[in-house]
Amino acid sequence: MLLVGMMQWWYTCGWKMYLSGLKNQLRNAVDFFSISLLVRNLFAPFRQISAGETTSPAIEAKIAAFFDRLFSRIMGMVVRLCLLIIGTVTIVIQAVAGIIIAVLWPLAPALVVGCVVCSVVGVTF
Repeated sequence: MLLVGMMQWWYTCGWKMYLSGLKNQLRNAVDFFSISLLVRNLFAPFRQISAGETTSPAIEAKIAAFFDRLFSRIMGMVVRLCLLIIGTVTIVIQAVAGIIIAVLWPLAPALVVGCVVCSVVGVTF
């Protein structure tokens, strides 16, 4: 009776619980890396620093301020691009591993039985 109950749980509730957990894990990863926010703010200044603001009418000060802001935006883009790449790779790896486990989920009990049978028969790997 215990074996029947375990098999019933494994192929119904257990599988649903795993898929629900996988969905939550992927949702949390997307929220953690904030992919959409990183894309929308890709060219924003790094840490919202408005570098080089000047009230001076001198052209040298305006050029220096321009290059300061440009450098800040380039740094922001580089940091956000790295985070986008790392986040995307992480989410893809989690999704692929989760799908592989979900596909192999029904085979796990059969694998245990097969290993026991091989052990009793004397097959070594």
